[in-house]
Amino acid sequence: MARIVLVLILFPTALSAAAQKDIGVRLGVGNASLAVPGHIDSDPCPPETDCRAGATDAVRGLILGADLDLPVPNSSGALGLRIGAAYAQKGGAGSGRRADGEPDRGGTLSTSYLQFSALLRARTAGPQSLVVLLGPWVGKQLSCGIEGDLAGACGVDDAGVAMGAGVEMALLGSSGASVGMEGIYYRGLKEQSGDERTRFVAFQAGFVFPLG
Repeated sequence: MARIVLVLILFPTALSAAAQKDIGVRLGVGNASLAVPGHIDSDPCPPETDCRAGATDAVRGLILGADLDLPVPNSSGALGLRIGAAYAQKGGAGSGRRADGEPDRGGTLSTSYLQFSALLRARTAGPQSLVVLLGPWVGKQLSCGIEGDLAGACGVDDAGVAMGAGVEMALLGSSGASVGMEGIYYRGLKEQSGDERTRFVAFQAGFVFPLG
């Protein structure tokens, strides 16, 4: 996690301060859950066994953020670094049955994070352009709640990688402003409870304005 934080702090200094910059404001929704590598769910739960459900089922979450796009010098705007901060709701849900088939276990994990990211950005030229994003992010947990018989943990910060793609369309008569729509997959790499890791697939839209 320390290496990711170092990238977020130092990498922007490699870009020219005189380059044209863009600021974006974005709002989106998505599905959040916890990934458990190699997990085998016991469903139905054997008699006299404490089978706590994992939060592997998806729940709906929001993401709201702003970002600064710093183009790579001499790339004609095709390459850049998007430095972003966002509020993101994550978590997951679980469910299960007893050996007799009756509902027995389950619940919901609700978390929120303040996320910071440094995503490499590639963009095609033209009034309608394709955008591809890839890079690291870190998250500070702001809230956490567990309802029901669910395996989970609170008080754990997060970090991981993000990848996504979308489109940007110039607004006529707006002096360079555009509207953007994109899908981004945020995969946590830090263990949350046992070997569980966060995952969040967000679809977001917003406006991009030129600076300078």
